[in-house]
Amino acid sequence: MLKLWFWIYNLFLLPLVWLGFRFLSLFNSKIREGFKGRKGLFEEISNWKFEKGKPVVIIHSSSLGEYQQAIPLITELNLRGYGIAATFFSPSGFKNSKIHSADVKKCYLPFDSYPRVKHFVDTVNPYMVILMRYDLWFNFLYYSRQKNVKIIMANARYDEKDIFWKIPVINSFKKSMYRMIDKMFTIDDADFDNYRKLLKGTPVQILKAGDSKFERVFEASKNFKKEEILGKKITAGKKVFVVGSSWKDDEEVILPVIDKMSDKGYNILTVLVPHEPKETKISAIEKNIKNKYPGLSTIRYSQIAGYSGQNVIIIDSIGLLMKLYSEAYTAYIGGGFRTGLHNVLEPAVFNIPVFFANDVKNSDEDELLLENKCGILVKNMKQFYREFKLVLTNEGYYNTAANGCKSVFRNTLGTTEKIIKNITQ
Repeated sequence: MLKLWFWIYNLFLLPLVWLGFRFLSLFNSKIREGFKGRKGLFEEISNWKFEKGKPVVIIHSSSLGEYQQAIPLITELNLRGYGIAATFFSPSGFKNSKIHSADVKKCYLPFDSYPRVKHFVDTVNPYMVILMRYDLWFNFLYYSRQKNVKIIMANARYDEKDIFWKIPVINSFKKSMYRMIDKMFTIDDADFDNYRKLLKGTPVQILKAGDSKFERVFEASKNFKKEEILGKKITAGKKVFVVGSSWKDDEEVILPVIDKMSDKGYNILTVLVPHEPKETKISAIEKNIKNKYPGLSTIRYSQIAGYSGQNVIIIDSIGLLMKLYSEAYTAYIGGGFRTGLHNVLEPAVFNIPVFFANDVKNSDEDELLLENKCGILVKNMKQFYREFKLVLTNEGYYNTAANGCKSVFRNTLGTTEKIIKNITQ
């Protein structure tokens, strides 16, 4: 069956995928950038030089989110004497990933034609391939197996909404790709059970290890000291409320509440971090606050030297969010009303109550926070007002949430060690 799918994929499916991407690239700048970024790929990797004798591991991430989950694995394997080739499908991962070691290289994964994949694998000559979460490509897996390269999947998450598992022909094709994996490390019991049933009768070894994302966030938090961004002169005597990655839907719930509470004398300093801090977005927020909320006054972070008591600081640059969480008394994470929730673990690691909506589901971390009473679900403006007031005034309520955050990380660390120990024995 594997050989049959090889010919069907290469003769029929892959040409359609190629034409589809080419057509979409006419309208989508990210896809165009992906094509452009792959030009000169083979010349680039032919010049790679790893320390002599080091086995090379390809760690593939679809995008930046998966790469962040891969960071603990990359770090540990690098410390153990492996060279790392970090590959990406999406430009967002390739462009925004930071490499800090000479024995960690990065590049795009080539388009999945058999000749390109063969050239790529033969040039890099990996000892092992680790796939983060998903993003399987048939020819890449197929030729790696022909070369006797170990294939591992880490942070495997079964998507119950994925209808392709329910369509017989596509199900067969997907299974043919998964059966080329040697070991799969799932996040939790539900994923373990789902994959075990789905891949019953295949040679894939399925193990439960946890989610390395928790360790990535935990390790990153150690680099931040409180008062690093805003400073004591600005935060002294105030309860700092960081609103991370906000959309208009989030702001329409939050701003009226902050305005009302400021009018009642609550000394809150709101730090608003828009999802995309573009000039048009920031100007619209400033105009909206000025016209509708008399209890709020704003200043941009780029003008913070001129701070004179404003109670809303709008962050107009990128790369500061996690540092800001380290200074926060509490936080709200945006995206849950519209596109899907942004990273709730980054504020939680600092042991503060985390507010969020989850109308649009895209992860399970929110459920984990809710189970541990670290997260507070926001449904509407009135309910947010009641819960936010409790966090500001009820010390017992606040401490329960803070202790819940500690439990979240205490119970989830150790994933990297489990995976590395297993695959390097």
